[in-house]
Amino acid sequence: MGAKKKLFVCISCGTDFSKWQGKCPSCGEWNSLVETEQAAAKKPGKEKKIIPLSSIGSDEIKRIKTSLEEFNLICGGGIVPGSVILLSGEPGIGKSTLALQIASGFKCLYISGEESPAQLKQRANRLDICSENILVSTNTCTEDISSFVESEKPECVIIDSVQTLYSSDIPGSAGSVSQIKEASARIIEIAKKSGIPAILIGHITKEGSIAGPKLLEHIVDTVLHFEGDFTREFRMIRASKNRFGSVNEVGLFRMTPIGLLEIKDKNNLFLNISALSPGSAISAAIEGSRTLLFEVQALVTFTSFSNPRRMSDGLDFNRLILLTAVLEKHGYIKLNSHDIFINCAGGFHIHETAADLAVAMSVASSLKEKPIPKDTGFLGEISLSGEIRPVTQCERRVIEFSKSGFKKILVPAADGYSIHIPDNIDIVKVKTIYDAINSIF
Repeated sequence: MGAKKKLFVCISCGTDFSKWQGKCPSCGEWNSLVETEQAAAKKPGKEKKIIPLSSIGSDEIKRIKTSLEEFNLICGGGIVPGSVILLSGEPGIGKSTLALQIASGFKCLYISGEESPAQLKQRANRLDICSENILVSTNTCTEDISSFVESEKPECVIIDSVQTLYSSDIPGSAGSVSQIKEASARIIEIAKKSGIPAILIGHITKEGSIAGPKLLEHIVDTVLHFEGDFTREFRMIRASKNRFGSVNEVGLFRMTPIGLLEIKDKNNLFLNISALSPGSAISAAIEGSRTLLFEVQALVTFTSFSNPRRMSDGLDFNRLILLTAVLEKHGYIKLNSHDIFINCAGGFHIHETAADLAVAMSVASSLKEKPIPKDTGFLGEISLSGEIRPVTQCERRVIEFSKSGFKKILVPAADGYSIHIPDNIDIVKVKTIYDAINSIF
């Protein structure tokens, strides 16, 4: 063992220094440097082994299936043995409920640093979960967790939450950056050596990012974000990183008194086709292997102020300003004396430009006070010249419209000639935003 060197580590940001300072130069915190010891780097071993990539087998990864098909979809078909998943979300969104439902499917070691075993038992009873195979511990020391894994041999380890982990070898309290970084690295090492997957539940900051060092997101295999609106029962899981699957998938759930229920009829979440009023338009979004139909709502009202307001919920504000300018310039619609409010029904968020035409048509519908026919959908990106540009996977979106009973779809002219058109649907090819407005109104 090499000689140990003194090191001063900031418990706030994790930066290390060779000598003590009253104020950390990295994060600006006062009296946050604590003394620790670091072992000198070990000399490399004599045995060196290099393996050609061609000699490594390409066997298909065997995945562990949970009782939640939506969660399996997000992970790429199931949890990969030895993988580490970081699940984040706002307080009270349902992370612990989701974790307990995942744990119910197999023998699981549940490390609870925030709730007592009695609280977990109470939740398990409410969710009607068989808790015989769930092993609970409130000990969040990584050294003890390692011994638990060796003795109990669980099929999965759940840490609730990663901010409560600590290592007895590292100075600083649980939740500090240095503790989170080192304790998480040790949990990952345990998972890789034993082949037992681990799910780490993480808090988020007020800015919406995962609390702790950014390194935490780099060293795990999968990063999942649990999202939702507390005023609605709808919940969604998105993957921002996945080494074993796609990051474009979304998992849809509904929060109920008996836990999270998977949503099968996904289109009922974001639209109400039977009650379309002036200012409503329907478009389709691609979310991984799913195609979701959603409703865009617009309210255009006259204003007596010199600067009309523009507000949006679910649509990028700058995109709304751009589309408003194009409507005035190339759609010949006067909006400079009107307030415009945009909302996506059901809390949906538009992440692509394929819904530009639907947003523009909802604004035109509200201004003219004429409803759009309820069996009409819109696809198209709007350029600054007013041209309706092609969208990706247009045929897939049209097929979803057809399955949901839509009879008429406005699509970019370039896409209209290249896609296969279902027999029960009328495709209207439009070249400009002016053509689209004239074809409806």
